[in-house]
Amino acid sequence: MNRSAAPAHTESSASPARRSVNWRWPLGLALVLPVAYQTRFLRFPVDGWRLTQVEDGVGPLTYRSYWLDIRGSTLTPESVVTDVLQRLPEHLPSALAHFRRVRPGLEPTRTGDRFTILMFGLRRARVEVVERSPRHFRLQTLRQHSESGWVEFTCDLEGDVVRITVKSLVRSSSWGDRLAYLFGVAFLQRLTWESGIRSAWKAAGGTKVAHGTLTEEWP
Repeated sequence: MNRSAAPAHTESSASPARRSVNWRWPLGLALVLPVAYQTRFLRFPVDGWRLTQVEDGVGPLTYRSYWLDIRGSTLTPESVVTDVLQRLPEHLPSALAHFRRVRPGLEPTRTGDRFTILMFGLRRARVEVVERSPRHFRLQTLRQHSESGWVEFTCDLEGDVVRITVKSLVRSSSWGDRLAYLFGVAFLQRLTWESGIRSAWKAAGGTKVAHGTLTEEWP
C-alpha cells in the first residue's frame, strides 16, 4: 500500500509577533547600553590607553596592602625592586594575571612602559609604569582596567629585615566590576599579589619571619 508523504509546511516570512521581537531587541539594546555606560554599571574599552585615577571609579575607595619580612636576604632592596620590575610577568602567576609588556625587545622596563594583562583568563586590563625609584615602582591603571587607581611595589630595609610590600589604592571602574570584586575577584587578587611577593622572596633568598595583609575601605 503506497502512502504519500505529507506536504512539508514552509513559512515564507516571519509572523507579526516574531517581527515585533526582532526589532524590539536591537532597539532595547540601543536604549539600555548608553544608560548602563553613563551610570557606570558597564564600561567599554573607549580610549583604552588613557590613565585613570581613583576619581574615575565608582563605589568605595579601597586600600590594600600585602607584605612579607625576610631575614638573611642575598639581595639588597634595590636589587629586589629591579628584579621584580624587569621580570614582572615571571613573578606573577600567569593563570591569574598574565602580564605582557607592550613595547617589544629586550631593553629594560622603564617609566612609561605599558603592560597588557589577562586576568583570571577572562578580563583584560592595562597598566603603565608611572614611577620608578631605587626602592619602589608604581603601576597606574589604564582605561580598560577593572579598577581605577594605582598599585605600588616597594622593598625597604628595617634593621636586618627586608620588607617586601605591594599596596594599592583603587576604586572599581564600574558597578559591574564592583560586584565581581565582592563575589570572588578580591580573593583572586590577593592570591595574585601574595604569589608575587613570595616569588620575590624566593629570588632574594633568606628566611621569612612574618607576613600580613590589610584591606580598608572608605565611602
